Amino acid sequence: MKYVRLVKINLLVLCALLLILAIIMYFMEVHRIQTFFSFTSEKQSEYFIPDDTAMFLHKPNIHLYDDWGTPQQKMSTERRTNNLGFRDDNDVADKTPNEFRVLVTGDSHTDGVLRYNTQSFVNIWEKKLNATDTTTYYNCMNGGVGYYTFRNYHGFLKKFSHLKPDVFLINVFTGNDFRETVKFEDDRTSISNIYKSWSMRFRRKFQSAEQQAFPYIQGIEQLLFYESFPEEKERSMVIAKEYLLQIIELCKQKNIRLIVTLLPSKLEVKPIFREHIQTLFDLDAKTTNNNLEMTQLLKKFLQEQQVEHYDLFPILQNTSEKLFWDVDLHINPKAHELIGDFLYEKIHFPN
Repeated sequence: MKYVRLVKINLLVLCALLLILAIIMYFMEVHRIQTFFSFTSEKQSEYFIPDDTAMFLHKPNIHLYDDWGTPQQKMSTERRTNNLGFRDDNDVADKTPNEFRVLVTGDSHTDGVLRYNTQSFVNIWEKKLNATDTTTYYNCMNGGVGYYTFRNYHGFLKKFSHLKPDVFLINVFTGNDFRETVKFEDDRTSISNIYKSWSMRFRRKFQSAEQQAFPYIQGIEQLLFYESFPEEKERSMVIAKEYLLQIIELCKQKNIRLIVTLLPSKLEVKPIFREHIQTLFDLDAKTTNNNLEMTQLLKKFLQEQQVEHYDLFPILQNTSEKLFWDVDLHINPKAHELIGDFLYEKIHFPN
């Protein structure tokens, strides 16, 4: 009897210790998430500012230089924003009578990991439009911001609808925009979300050195997240659709033409690379196709809502040239050039 009581006491103490550990881990993760969304860390604060409508924006009028890359692929970038924090060299002024405005948003791929702002697909598109039409001034404004997802796209349009854009283009990065929908909601510190966040971080800790060297959030993390939590696919899509419906309604109210482009990750574009990653992470076919599955669901929704949309997969697939930076898997200047050319050829505006 004495032995049984001792075992019960030990089990009770163990349960209490585990509970305390779980509470500590919960608040550690809450702190980490809240710190990120305050945008006050040294790395964030030099480039981002919090915003009540879009959650966060680029700082206006900055001029930063970065040197990064690998010994085989070194790169310098000039991060320059205008008076509104857009990745454009020219400031935004009052709209002129002959001006046709295209407001573009997206995540870091649209923001541009580039040497100069002029290399972005937004600026390439603008240059081509103005070269062939001398009566209209086309002003394509690059409002891409790193980390953005569907909630931000809606907030960004609300924030800048006063600019009276004729077109609002959202460049959805299908490699992580779906996963990030749930991360950016107000319930991000719920017990369920914290558990999922810890699970993914714990899984990351036990990856090999080669796996950890891979740019995790540019495609692979979304695959693995939906492998671990397949029910989150539906939740992600529901949230994405809710924001898109609000964007559609706002565009109707403001008489803005809505266009959505779908930008795939390197995992989808390059079969050889996909096979390498599939082997490296020991993925089955279902997991490897998670990003494509979510893309198809979004395309179906856009078709149902009669939203003009374009899948960029074909134009990026049909080239043997490098389209992604090796070091972080963001699209490179060649990809921006292809996208800019595609938009110019595919999308037509009234004269």
